[in-house]
Amino acid sequence: MAQSSTSAGSITGKDSMNAVKSAAGGIHGMGETIRGTINGAVDTAFNDKAGEAKNRSIAAKGVAEMQDGELKGHGDGSHAGAVGSMSSVPSVGEDLGSRTTSGGNRTL
Repeated sequence: MAQSSTSAGSITGKDSMNAVKSAAGGIHGMGETIRGTINGAVDTAFNDKAGEAKNRSIAAKGVAEMQDGELKGHGDGSHAGAVGSMSSVPSVGEDLGSRTTSGGNRTL
């Protein structure tokens, strides 16, 4: 039997990264489940059958992400343009008065 190079109870860098990825997948899945459920309810209220089906699918994929802890892309364009690049995230203490949104037409 092969022995581990780490002592009992210690976590390697790879294990730590996998734990962070799993947590991110679970959190993202929870958000997708909430998003799909809320948007599905709105589509139901407005009798939008196509929207209902799309949002049921989003919610189901979110549940799957929560269960397996794997962060997955949806490939359906549902997140297209939803989040800017990390360069758009302000630094701690940064003056936000001079920043614009990714569209460049609104000031924060």
